[in-house]
Amino acid sequence: IGHVIGRNGAALKQLEERCVVHVDIDKVGSKIHLHGSDEALDLAVVEVENITLAIEEDVELPSLLVTHLMAKRSAKLNKVQEDHPDVHIDFSRNGNTAQLRGRPEKVVVAKNDLLSFDVKKVTRKLEGRETAFVVGKGGATVNRLVDDHDVVINISNTDSNSSEVEIIGFEGNINAALSEIEDILYKNEEIEEILLVQPMQRNKLLENSGATVKVIQAEINNMIGSNGIGVLLVFEKRPKEDMHSKDLTKLAIKTSRMSMKEAKKLVQQHIDAFDSKVRQVDVEPSLIPAIIGKGGANINALRKECKGADVDVDKDTGVIKIFSDDDETKEVIVKAIEKIVAENQTTFVEVEKNVIGAIFGEVGKEMRNSIIDGMGVNIGIDPSDSKINLRGTVEKITEAAKVLEEFIADNFTSEFDVSPDDEALLFHGGSDSLLNRIEADHDVKANFRKQRHVLAIRGREENVNTAVEAVSKFFNGGDGFGVEKLKVPEGVLGIVIGKGGSNISKLEKDYEGINIHVHRNSNYLSIRGPVEKVNECRVDIITLMATSRVTELVPLSPGQHEILAQPDIMKKITNDINVNVTLSDASLKIRGVSTDVADTKAILMEHLTGEYEASIILEPSQFSKVSAAVRDPSHFERIRKATNASIRMDSTESAIIISGKRSSVKKAKTFLTGVLDFLLPSQFAKVKVPKPLVKSMNDPAAIAKISADSGSTVSFDRDLHCFQVQSSKPESVFQATEMLKARLSECEKLVVVVRLDASDLWLLPKIIGKGGETVKELQEESGCKFDISKEELLVAISGESEDAVSTAKASLDKIIEQARKECVFVNIPDSAMSAFIGKGGTNIRQLAEDHDVDIERLRKEPSCIRIQGDEASVEGAHVAVIAWLNDWEASHVGKTVELEEAFIPAILGKQGSTVSTIQRATRCKIDIDRRGLTLTVRGGDESNREEALNKVNEIIDEEKKKILEREAEILENKKKKNVLNESTEAPDSDSNGHSQPEFASRPVGLTIGESKVIKPNNTKNQFASRPVGLTIGESKVIKPNNSKNPTKKKDKITGDNKPSNKSSTAAQNLFNLLVSDPRQNQPTEVLTKGSEDGTCDSSTSSTTGVSAITEINEDNVNDIHLGGHYKSSSGFSVRV
Repeated sequence: IGHVIGRNGAALKQLEERCVVHVDIDKVGSKIHLHGSDEALDLAVVEVENITLAIEEDVELPSLLVTHLMAKRSAKLNKVQEDHPDVHIDFSRNGNTAQLRGRPEKVVVAKNDLLSFDVKKVTRKLEGRETAFVVGKGGATVNRLVDDHDVVINISNTDSNSSEVEIIGFEGNINAALSEIEDILYKNEEIEEILLVQPMQRNKLLENSGATVKVIQAEINNMIGSNGIGVLLVFEKRPKEDMHSKDLTKLAIKTSRMSMKEAKKLVQQHIDAFDSKVRQVDVEPSLIPAIIGKGGANINALRKECKGADVDVDKDTGVIKIFSDDDETKEVIVKAIEKIVAENQTTFVEVEKNVIGAIFGEVGKEMRNSIIDGMGVNIGIDPSDSKINLRGTVEKITEAAKVLEEFIADNFTSEFDVSPDDEALLFHGGSDSLLNRIEADHDVKANFRKQRHVLAIRGREENVNTAVEAVSKFFNGGDGFGVEKLKVPEGVLGIVIGKGGSNISKLEKDYEGINIHVHRNSNYLSIRGPVEKVNECRVDIITLMATSRVTELVPLSPGQHEILAQPDIMKKITNDINVNVTLSDASLKIRGVSTDVADTKAILMEHLTGEYEASIILEPSQFSKVSAAVRDPSHFERIRKATNASIRMDSTESAIIISGKRSSVKKAKTFLTGVLDFLLPSQFAKVKVPKPLVKSMNDPAAIAKISADSGSTVSFDRDLHCFQVQSSKPESVFQATEMLKARLSECEKLVVVVRLDASDLWLLPKIIGKGGETVKELQEESGCKFDISKEELLVAISGESEDAVSTAKASLDKIIEQARKECVFVNIPDSAMSAFIGKGGTNIRQLAEDHDVDIERLRKEPSCIRIQGDEASVEGAHVAVIAWLNDWEASHVGKTVELEEAFIPAILGKQGSTVSTIQRATRCKIDIDRRGLTLTVRGGDESNREEALNKVNEIIDEEKKKILEREAEILENKKKKNVLNESTEAPDSDSNGHSQPEFASRPVGLTIGESKVIKPNNTKNQFASRPVGLTIGESKVIKPNNSKNPTKKKDKITGDNKPSNKSSTAAQNLFNLLVSDPRQNQPTEVLTKGSEDGTCDSSTSSTTGVSAITEINEDNVNDIHLGGHYKSSSGFSVRV
């Protein structure tokens, strides 16, 4: 009843009015009495039933939906109320709850309609003035967006310069509203466009604090109105130094996008209007200074005379622009400019640059006065320094040009470069000096310009040319006049000069017509005179320098003295160097020829300081060329990184200085000689000398004679064991090289070298004997000298005749042959070694006792035993061991294959893991003979052995694949980095077709006479000449290593890629750069002379399958001939 009555009877009153009835309420009896017509009563009953049968339901709605429905004039809420008039919807309660009241079935429908609404929210960030554009004046824009798109829009500030707009509504409405917002922002976005303006117009626009610009801005803003943002016109800022630049300047127009078109159009109209008032006059750029006047006097006078006009001059192009609102004013200025142009016509006279000084100096003063004062013509230098410009009337400049041309003809000038060392020669002789003689003989004027080191000769052209020829002949020689320059070691300079110059005077007296000049600032002296006399004098001086003994005193600290006083230190320092050293408390005195003294001092300083220093001395012309080539620091930097040596150029000595550890210096020298060979083609050569031949080859007098006769500089490099030959004349280098090779050939006849394999180290004590008795006896019997090097495993025999050397060699062969009979090595398979030794060594001891020999297993080669004793006993024991092996082999049938040494590590695996895995998988035993380079598979049946060998072959194939991949990668890197850019010349000939120095046909040239190869313990059947991969064959009984019965020949898989005997210098240098590690365990043998076709006897083949023996170190990089693979400490793998 309360709902029927309503608050204060409002509902009851509405019911009576709508249905036209009278309603009485019986609250006590809870009855409602209706009075009216039948139709009205029916309608009222329905109304009352709707009220009395209605239910109330609170519906929880999404907050966004409530926000949207509660918004002002929400169309969606109005639509729901229209669709459900019998349901009362109330949002008056707090929260997101809506109260629905009506009959149950109608409440359900209205509820479902409300919950079906999908309201979303989108936010967008607004920056700067964007908020104002979205809100609009007084909120007009945002209210319109809300009404047009039925959305709720909230804008909140996030910070002082930005805000966030929140749009709530249905998705389609939101998208439409957001799209319109983006459009608003796009149209109101401030953009900038550029117009190019002439400098003159820029200045006009910016006059009076930019008043004209402000007027244009105001005009554009009035046109735009209140919509959008205003316009701003801004000229680009220029540095002070560019303020008077004639380049177009930029005018930036800043305004909204929707206003830009009109703004730009209006600005362009103003620019066009200005351009229409500008008149342009083009003149020659050379006339611009006359038009401007001194200090701008002329141009300023025009501006002052013509008020309101402006004149802009481009000095570079000769363009003059005149601005004025008045055409008559512009015409006045044009007439004035034309008058100045007529009075300033120009012409030019071409001139050599070296004559300019005479024209504008004291010499040309009179000529200049006649042109400037007498003719009223201005004279100046063209910026190109190749023309003299004349300015005035046409008549006057024509007359002036004739005067100038005559002066130039009388003052032709040529310059001659004079090296600082030769400058003193110009003035030597006082009144009879070269300078005075040139002037008197050729009617010229000569002036030496010290700052530029040039001699300027001035006069008539024909006289100057003959004078220059005379000067060139004096300094460089020619036409029978010779000039030679010699570098004199500092310690020898005083000897060459003599006391009070006595030696120089004697030489000048002995060789009539020559003049010897000692340069003040360097250790050079020059010889001038008739060619024949100069050459004879040169020979004497070179011989004197090479053979003179000098003394150098090296001061020592107490600590250094203590170091040198230790036993054998001085012997190590002076080893193989012919010098005398005397050690005192405070110094060390070194006496010998200058080169030996310098080498000794370098080694001495290495012991004292830990740093070794060496040098490569060049001729001055060569030094200049090399210096220019290595200005790029990367050239030396690569060598420094590869060798850890320091490299620098010393201009005072014309030398390349290398310092660091001695091994590093030697490597660096090797690379540098390759660089010099490339930079100085045919001007630089090397002749290798084996160590045993150094003493006999390096005779100072003989080398001095070669140097003098060939005209080259010849020096011995102890670090590289080679003679270095250099000269700017390729024919001199070739001649000296041939002479050195001839001398080397003679020395070879008196020396023979026997090289031993690393496995034959045991032979050296036999050759030396107890207390050196054996070698002393050999020397006494033969009269030859025996030099034994344990480090290099060689014995060098030298004598006074070939017969003596041959006899000594035969005696040595006899000792070695006997030693081999008394000491035999036998390889025992690993799987057989335990059985051979026996339990507790019983078998091997019994065998030794039975034959009265010593038998021991080698520690370094566990698969090898050594038998020692007298010849007969050793032979018997050897036969017994072989017999035992034959029996063992008969009961342990296997398959044997050959393999390359390089593949053994891969087959074994880390700590033998790979070979162990194969053995377990195939139930076979695998024995690897490192000496014989064979692999034998025993045990199991035939299929097991085949399987084991197949697995080994797979490992080898995989290794080969990796090698090929590395080779391809190296080749690709070589192409990318151009690491071989210096390998442009063949190593066998120079640019003149001359054969380059090469030491014999063998890699390390050295066996003298018909010496035979001293073979190692193993014969050829144990060392494959070219082991490549694996070849399977049934193993048979092992014969003795030196047995007459041949061992079973093993098949081999061989390739066609034979190692090359020759390689280019660049390739050798690359090899040494990549492979910094010295090759270990390099097999060595006596080197024999190669056959005529350049090949070597196969009996010299080494255990690595290399067809000739070489030493791979920095001492003989020109003789590389390798096989197999090498891995350096830097990680490179190289396959040769």
